[in-house]
Amino acid sequence: MSQTHSPKTGMRFIIHGCEFEITYVAHGWVRYAGTIGGKPYRIPYERFVEMQGSGSLQIQPQESARISAEGHALKISEQTEEETRATIRRARYVEAAIAQLTHPRSTKLLTAFIPALASQLEDATPPNPRTVCLWVKKYFDAGRIANAFVSQKHKRGNRTLRFPPDVEILITEGIQQIYLQPERRDCKDVLAFVVGKLAEQGVLTKGGTSLRIPTLRTIQRRVKALDPYIVARARKGKEAAERIARAAGRQVISPRPMFLVQIDTHYLDITLRDPDTGEVIGRPYLVCIIDVHTRVVVGVYISMLPPSATTTLAAVKDMLTRLGRGLPGGVPVKIIPDNGVEFKNSAFVRLCARLGIIINPAEIRDPNDKPHIESFFRTLTYFLVQKCAGTTFSNPAARGDYDSHRKAALILEKLIEYINEWIDNVYHQTIHTRTGRAPILAWKDATQNWEAPIFEPEEVDAIARRPETRTIHRGRVVVDHIEYFSHALATLEALKETRVTVLINELDLHEVYIEHPSERGVLIRAESTNPDYTHGLTWYEHQEAQKHKAALTESDRQRLGPYCDLLARWTLFQKIQADSTLARRQIARLTNGKGRQQPQIPAAPIEALSPLFLEQQQTIASVLPGQPSPQLPLLPGDLPSAPAGNAATSYEVIDLE
Repeated sequence: MSQTHSPKTGMRFIIHGCEFEITYVAHGWVRYAGTIGGKPYRIPYERFVEMQGSGSLQIQPQESARISAEGHALKISEQTEEETRATIRRARYVEAAIAQLTHPRSTKLLTAFIPALASQLEDATPPNPRTVCLWVKKYFDAGRIANAFVSQKHKRGNRTLRFPPDVEILITEGIQQIYLQPERRDCKDVLAFVVGKLAEQGVLTKGGTSLRIPTLRTIQRRVKALDPYIVARARKGKEAAERIARAAGRQVISPRPMFLVQIDTHYLDITLRDPDTGEVIGRPYLVCIIDVHTRVVVGVYISMLPPSATTTLAAVKDMLTRLGRGLPGGVPVKIIPDNGVEFKNSAFVRLCARLGIIINPAEIRDPNDKPHIESFFRTLTYFLVQKCAGTTFSNPAARGDYDSHRKAALILEKLIEYINEWIDNVYHQTIHTRTGRAPILAWKDATQNWEAPIFEPEEVDAIARRPETRTIHRGRVVVDHIEYFSHALATLEALKETRVTVLINELDLHEVYIEHPSERGVLIRAESTNPDYTHGLTWYEHQEAQKHKAALTESDRQRLGPYCDLLARWTLFQKIQADSTLARRQIARLTNGKGRQQPQIPAAPIEALSPLFLEQQQTIASVLPGQPSPQLPLLPGDLPSAPAGNAATSYEVIDLE
């Protein structure tokens, strides 16, 4: 069995190749966290020691070299300054007694020897001879081991029960059932629980009790001794507990500009008004991209749209086209988004894959992977947004009696102008506290000899779109209940290439691009069949309109009934069937079962017929020999009957006009 070590806070060990660090040890539990990421775990004390013995848990060599094994005396590195001095003092007395005395455990010899040795060691308070005798005995009993002089770790304080067992149980139950709950309860409530339970048991009365009752300070000490992670998890939730138990993490380093950028969405602390009606329309969203190496902002998009693929692509398109406007930007090597739904879409992934951008998503609810963009949001909030009229501040306590809605004065266009001006003229030209340089100057120096590709907005707009696969029908494709047409699509349909990829710009649904299925790089532009509705229409607005339409449809369906259309069709069908049956019966009765007779129209005199009609009759007679001339004029579409018994006779339709 391998040598085991007692778990101590800060000790690092390895399980299955992964490194962990102990963060808390108490009450028979060992809490530890991964050195990378900081995710917390718990394991019983006995299980920790058992895993060391089986070899599945290995203490790191540098840790075991400075930490004493289980059951052994503490090493000097584990002792306090006072304990270290006391250890060295014991060792000096024992070493001198063994070296100079024939009987180092003789009290008589030690009594005469200790004053002289104390004078040499300049020890103002020399130990008692019997004490030195015990030190020597301990040294020999340990087998002349040098660390036998080190004092064993002992637990200070009274370890006996301070209260009767019944009261101790009530204190533990009170902390579990009262204090470790999400409601805002304190130690006084725990003390009230203990007193109330004792009163229910009849132990506590108005006249007092013979039991010892804990004080409020006792409850507070018990609560303070709890694991802060357990307390935070019970009272505030798992995310809050992990945030408390996790360090800030390792520094994120980028070797050059546009090697690593961070992107995130922030809900701005300000209310805006509608430019036409003047009504308060709510708080806007900011999507921002920052370069880690220089701390410059390389992409911005501000809108009233909530976090979505639309706003994400808008910020990325701004980043890709900023170089053409003389602003910091370009194509990054790596991008770190969070795990929000706005970054988990095929359009964002497709664009990054096309440009060779590596996506490294941040951990859920972990700001350590993108601290620079979080720091920028805080700076923007404190130094600009909360200085504008209509700010909501960070929380109700900071807002006080400030009426954000009544004070709101800005419109979205003005806010965009202010933020862009603050970024370019204030933030970029202010010395950054972490880098020690102004971001814009650091960018210019780092990109002095850097020739980055410049993209036009039109070419970026053509590829930064959401792809959808659709089928061409009559030269049209339908996406989200909107029809798009192009004459080139009709040609593809005639060539049987009907399955195509439609690229949708979610900021403007008026037109789409369609990838040619057989010619790579060829894009076909298709316009909406309803331009009055789709001009300037965003995907978010269209979805809200569809929801409103669906709500109206559902309202009509509820008013008419869920099967109103089917019932109406069945009623009509029954009516038609009834009318048809009744008609047949009436005809049978009127005709005595012979059916309807065709009316006989008397023939017109020959002299009354026109020459053209006579010519037509002669033509028909020549075509159908042996057929008697008809007594009635032929109408367009009529054709005389074939001669009886002549099935092989062929007919030629002649245009009599």
